[in-house]
Amino acid sequence: MIRNRKNMLLRAYLIAVGILMIAFGVLYSMAKIQIAEGSELDEFAENNFRLKSEPAKRGNLYASSGDLLATTITVHNIFVDLAVIDKNLFEEEVGALSDSLANMFDKPSSYFEEKLRAEKEKGNRYMTLIKGLDYQEYMRIKSFPVFNKGQNKGGFIHETESRRELVLEDVGRRTIGYDTGDRKSGLEGAYSKDLSGVEGKRWEQFMGRGQWRPFKSWEQEPVNGSDVYATIDAGMQIAAYSALQDQLTQYEAEHGCVAVMEVATGKIRAIVNLKRNEDGTYSDVYNFVIADRAEPGSTFKAISILSGLENEKFKPEDTVETGNGRYRIYNRVISDTHGNGTLTVEDVLVKSSNIGTAKLINSGFGSNPQEFFDQLAEWNLTEKMGIDIEGETAPIFHKPSDDDWSNITLPVMSYGYGFQITPLQILTFYNGVANGGKMVKPLFIDKIEKYDGTVVEFQPQTMVEKMASEENISALTEMLRKAVSEGTAKNIFTEHYEIAGKTGTARVEYWLKDQPVRYRASFAGFFPADDPKYTCIVVVHKPANNKGIYGGTVTAPVFKKIADWVYSRTPIKIPEGPKLVNVKKEIESVTDIKYDGEINRIPHLIGKSGESVVPVLENMGLDVRYTGVGKVKAQSIPAGSSFRKGETIYLAIDS
Repeated sequence: MIRNRKNMLLRAYLIAVGILMIAFGVLYSMAKIQIAEGSELDEFAENNFRLKSEPAKRGNLYASSGDLLATTITVHNIFVDLAVIDKNLFEEEVGALSDSLANMFDKPSSYFEEKLRAEKEKGNRYMTLIKGLDYQEYMRIKSFPVFNKGQNKGGFIHETESRRELVLEDVGRRTIGYDTGDRKSGLEGAYSKDLSGVEGKRWEQFMGRGQWRPFKSWEQEPVNGSDVYATIDAGMQIAAYSALQDQLTQYEAEHGCVAVMEVATGKIRAIVNLKRNEDGTYSDVYNFVIADRAEPGSTFKAISILSGLENEKFKPEDTVETGNGRYRIYNRVISDTHGNGTLTVEDVLVKSSNIGTAKLINSGFGSNPQEFFDQLAEWNLTEKMGIDIEGETAPIFHKPSDDDWSNITLPVMSYGYGFQITPLQILTFYNGVANGGKMVKPLFIDKIEKYDGTVVEFQPQTMVEKMASEENISALTEMLRKAVSEGTAKNIFTEHYEIAGKTGTARVEYWLKDQPVRYRASFAGFFPADDPKYTCIVVVHKPANNKGIYGGTVTAPVFKKIADWVYSRTPIKIPEGPKLVNVKKEIESVTDIKYDGEINRIPHLIGKSGESVVPVLENMGLDVRYTGVGKVKAQSIPAGSSFRKGETIYLAIDS
């Protein structure tokens, strides 16, 4: 009994040892396979499975009012696998297929048949046929002979891709911008992260013949991009584009730009940049507003004058002698277009006197030019402003501590030479004056609407709380108002609303020898002067000398056209008075307006048929601009006002 028990135990031990040895053998084999054949397994997995990225839907870019500026569309690309098409099928149907393609793409049938036969002979399995089709075009080509057999028999390969489309491509391409991955510009580049969303990731399994299918659920589901609303007013953008393009064409200029800023918020409501092409047309290819730093010329005089007023170097009523238009200082001659004699500080700006500005600033700051430079720095004029759009260039100034600073630097700088600054920075300064001395940062985005419904509102950012005293801001505003009503921009003066602004005419590339003198014309200002709503800057670079060079004639009219456009859409209070009442009664006594050659005042047009109003106004000698059809809702020149032949009147017409 005992012996049997010992035998049983011995057998059990032997069996246990055997099982352990087998287990160790299995583990060893597994380890050996893992080590020796791991690379083969990796290769198998790599060839049969992949983690595929799925791009998220890019958000739309809108104007402030909701007008679409940029969106993503799906385009369809067609390829052909000629190797899978049966030879008999190909021979029977290639003619019909070529005819169908010829009808669709406006090329001879022989072109397609020759191409298909040549690629069939080569056995091309991925011939590019056509790219960029819309959905309807894709469905049409899919039904053609041979292709209607599908991919396995007809060789029809269909792929899709996303493409970004700009709605206002010609009007604001550079402002809207782009994001190509390695290069970014404009709003598309600045807010690409918000627009792009988060790409998804999922595993796919290879099924043969180039086909992959989802293997399991998402590792990361795609999150669609946000919709971004720019501050751009689409209507104002188009109006600014039209006004600038007309002027550039008329003066055959090299390039030009316009920017309109909302006074209270700093929101950029319009920004247009146009450069002349070889054929004389203009394209939006470079953002001159934010990147084209240059010597500003006389628009800078307002900055110099406010600096002197605020630092108590002079008062508006103080006088300065400008002589006969030529003044020598530190072995350099400064000149005005004509002699002005004795001028007040106010007159210096109104008449745009280089001599007066140079003498005032040199007298006030000459002993301590750093004080003048510090004032510019306080107004954020000596550094970049840090706007959202990429491409902003830093201004270039000579500092009093620099080796190249000399006695002449300050007086020359005072009237806009010897340094470089962007139009956007000049605009921001003028907007600060219009805003009662509060300088706000240029704002390009209203809000971002995320895919989950969350809305992020963008608020104005104050750069300088108080640029100068209320008294000095008011004094400068009055000078700028008179510069339009009495000075170098009086050609755009209008009785209907007040404009405050300053012209600029600066020589460019004057350091080049044996070159004709060329100029850069500009105008910066705001309207209406008594209650500013918008600030605008216009720059035209190198207008043809024989056409015109001065800011008053080249750039100020662009400003006026934009202001008129705004004014035509502003609710108008019809002024009352004895003469006006008579005019209104006379006009309103008939159903339609008629012109007998005697009316010399603007009629009351509100409520009248646009179809009958427009020809009457044109017969009166007015340049009529209007939008819409139906009845007149607003008129830019109030009823009862006198007018000049050729003056522009804007009508808002709606049903």
